[in-house]
Amino acid sequence: MNITRQTTVKEILAARPDALNVFEKHGVDVPLECDESIQECELELCDSMCHIDDIDGLITDLQKLFATAPQAAS
Repeated sequence: MNITRQTTVKEILAARPDALNVFEKHGVDVPLECDESIQECELELCDSMCHIDDIDGLITDLQKLFATAPQAAS
């Protein structure tokens, strides 16, 4: 998956639920701060609503995550 400013939080989490860790690293507690309507917004639109301070850094880290194989659930 190619992550861009137009990708939604919902699309990201549907493909990789472990992406929550990347959001948390960037100071965003998705379950607490981003309700369903916000999760359906493009990243560039929800950056202020979800308190994303460095959207480019977040996108870079999400792209790195998607470049790796998902971790097996334990």
